[in-house]
Amino acid sequence: MKRFSLSVAIFSFLLSSTAFAGLTEALTAYKINRYDQAFAEFSYLADEGDATAYYYLGKMYAQGQGVPKDLSMAVEYYKKAESAYNIDAAYELAQILLDEAKDASDPRFETGLRYLKRAAYAGQADALYQLGELFATGKDVEKNYQSSFGYYLMSALRGHAGAQYKLGVHYYLGWGTPQDFENALKWMSRSARQGYVMAQVKLAELRASKGPLANPGDAYAWYSILAAYNAEDEIGRDAMKKRDELVNKIKKKEVVMQMQRRAREWRPIPPEKSVPKNDLLLIPTPVINGFNDPESVQNMLAQGEVLLTDGRKYSISPDMIVEASISKDMSEIEKKVNEAVKKGETAAYAYYGDLLRSRFQNEVAAVNWYRKGAEEGDPYAQYQLAKCYCEGKGVDAPRPSQCYAWLKTAQDNSKDTLNLTIQNAINAIEAEMDANERKQGEEIYSTLRKKAKETEKQKDILNGLF
Repeated sequence: MKRFSLSVAIFSFLLSSTAFAGLTEALTAYKINRYDQAFAEFSYLADEGDATAYYYLGKMYAQGQGVPKDLSMAVEYYKKAESAYNIDAAYELAQILLDEAKDASDPRFETGLRYLKRAAYAGQADALYQLGELFATGKDVEKNYQSSFGYYLMSALRGHAGAQYKLGVHYYLGWGTPQDFENALKWMSRSARQGYVMAQVKLAELRASKGPLANPGDAYAWYSILAAYNAEDEIGRDAMKKRDELVNKIKKKEVVMQMQRRAREWRPIPPEKSVPKNDLLLIPTPVINGFNDPESVQNMLAQGEVLLTDGRKYSISPDMIVEASISKDMSEIEKKVNEAVKKGETAAYAYYGDLLRSRFQNEVAAVNWYRKGAEEGDPYAQYQLAKCYCEGKGVDAPRPSQCYAWLKTAQDNSKDTLNLTIQNAINAIEAEMDANERKQGEEIYSTLRKKAKETEKQKDILNGLF
């Protein structure tokens, strides 16, 4: 049988074993502003096919760091990095194209929006925030507060201070969500605690007002913080004036002293500490039309995309991925994946397979992790494993029988979003298979079904015991 591809678009990546030779030196030089040295190192690494080098060369050309500013060169390098699933490159590329686009009819706008959504889908907080801004303001898209609320929420959960503030405003005004003063206060406070001045100003105003969030003591504290940290500008001077006006409204002097102490001791918190872990686990991901609704996901799958989502769900940060790129040591990521699986997050296997396949171009390792997820009954892992067998990616050769069997197994376990893609793939491979391959596939599928039923029976027995 000829090599069979389920993808409309298939990404191929080249990565030399020597590509990381000077990456640490290049990043160090960049961080201490030795741009000439950094540019030389990144250029060498880029010639070797290193995606991180592509990203930093794009950044240097975009900002004129060590080289004349050249957006066309920046776009060229960002595109190379983005093709290796560097989500920061996708975001930067989107920013350039959206800035250059005259209006929504400009082809650059549509392309930029696509890159922005791709970065956002992978959990890039800035990209999610920018999408929220687009739909909240209605600039070049139809204003939609339900969409802006969803994007702000996803960005806010990732610690973006601006998104946390805007999310609080949406809750306060009832934009795209039922009016909820408690959540408005919570999210504005999280933004303000990071030092986001707009949130601090708004929070102080709301607490000083006679509205539902009135609290003169809290207002006094926030005005004191604004006055202390913005003493040289109008915001600080205005805050000091309003703080002094509040003194007479606070009847208990001990409250004033307490708030003064709170203001003196206040320090901004980092983004990663602004949201409790329970919120990350318990707040469901909103479904936004044109982004992560079933039809949009269906289109991504049909185009051969991997659904590389945000690894923070499994405690895998972007910095951890970059560090693994430099050291080539995946042990810390694998540890986090296994910890997630022990907690019942079996989809972590497929996430890691996607990461290995897209960011690290290691299809052999990806197949092993897809198989682990597939054996745990995860339909997405089963589908990706089937694709690898169909296309001969990460295995010694295309194996249509294995592909067919895993597609049928995935179909048994999948929901509506994935089901149509699987059915189309089954139809395509059935048209390509010969009778013997079809028979072998049915036999393997039967064995997989039997094994799955035995596994479920064992789980039921264990659940009964405990």
